[in-house]
Amino acid sequence: MASEIFGTAGIAIVLTLVGLVIGYGILKVTNAGE
Repeated sequence: MASEIFGTAGIAIVLTLVGLVIGYGILKVTNAGE
């Protein structure tokens, strides 16, 4: 059960990090475009 909770938390953390990276990349591209 502990592994399932850890797995879910790990997925949430990974998705959050991926979202931040994508958002940062979009901002960089937008700023570079302007």
